[in-house]
Amino acid sequence: MLNFRRLTLLLACAGLFACSDSSDSPAASTPLPPEPEVEVRPPLELAFSDAPIALDGIDTRFAADVRYGDGERNLFDIYLPQNCDGPTPLVIYIHGGGFTGGDKSSAHDRFGDDIREFLQSCVAYATINYFLLSVPDADGDIEAAAEQGGVLASMQDSARALQFMRYHFESLNLDVENVALYGGSAGAGTSLWLGTHDDMADPVAEDPILRESTRVKAVGALATQATYDLIDWEAVLLPILAPFEAVLGGTDIITVSQAINNTNYLLTFLGVSSIEAIETPENEAYRASVDMLELMDSGDAPIYVHNFKTGPDDLLDMFLHHGLHAIAVYDRAVEVGLEAVGYVDDEPNFPLQDPSGEGHVSFLTRHIR
Repeated sequence: MLNFRRLTLLLACAGLFACSDSSDSPAASTPLPPEPEVEVRPPLELAFSDAPIALDGIDTRFAADVRYGDGERNLFDIYLPQNCDGPTPLVIYIHGGGFTGGDKSSAHDRFGDDIREFLQSCVAYATINYFLLSVPDADGDIEAAAEQGGVLASMQDSARALQFMRYHFESLNLDVENVALYGGSAGAGTSLWLGTHDDMADPVAEDPILRESTRVKAVGALATQATYDLIDWEAVLLPILAPFEAVLGGTDIITVSQAINNTNYLLTFLGVSSIEAIETPENEAYRASVDMLELMDSGDAPIYVHNFKTGPDDLLDMFLHHGLHAIAVYDRAVEVGLEAVGYVDDEPNFPLQDPSGEGHVSFLTRHIR
């Protein structure tokens, strides 16, 4: 019995010794990992000025020519509504002009009512400039023009503008989860491209701007093109091309562009210096990257599309903006199960009229508020 008691006492002492010494053990002395560093984003310096439109008493601050990149045209203007309940959603307007012209000022000149309606709903409004292509005339250097990078170069600027505003959300008081885009013609197509493209955020990019998401909640496309794989326009526009096949020499887009003296326009858009280069694997991959119809799926941003009246007196305008482009976008959205509202004006042979009668401002606002 005595030996058992001694053994029990020894074990108890050993246990107490082990407990008292635990603070000196290697495991206990290992420091906790440091807290992850919180990224400190530099404040965005804004120079506020008078707005270029009448604001009708809406409390808003306006800043012009805010730089979002190194390019000459990497600038945007922004309206920031005040006295709102928390961070505000954002609408970005992308101007048209065939990727060869146009300016962010067209938003102030043509869409003042849109701007006021968004601001009244506590939605911030930005209008951006982006890189423009230079198309050579018939005797110009198409090889140099092709080196500009095609429409993709312009659209990537718009993507960066979106990412820049998201990065500076604190300075701009933005709700970055609720962003919508819209535009006319080239701006419409760019909005569609951003709305249908997979997220282009690069989480390991050295430039922190490029780590931001490019996904949005809704897009509006006014006078749009269906895709920037221009070779696919034959299928989109065949109903209006077929009656003129004999005059044009065919319905394929290469033949049509030659018939209306716009071959250099076609090549510049596709970023190639010759007709032969269009069918190379490299350009096929390029065309796939700017094909909004094929990029579209059910997880993309809901789409509002509205194309207006065109006529045969301006063939280029008809090819660029015919209602068939809008119908192709709408039909593709329905096919993949994506919400869409669509209209085509004054085209009795190609009707598209959404029964809701909803306009683009209402459509965009209800997806971000």
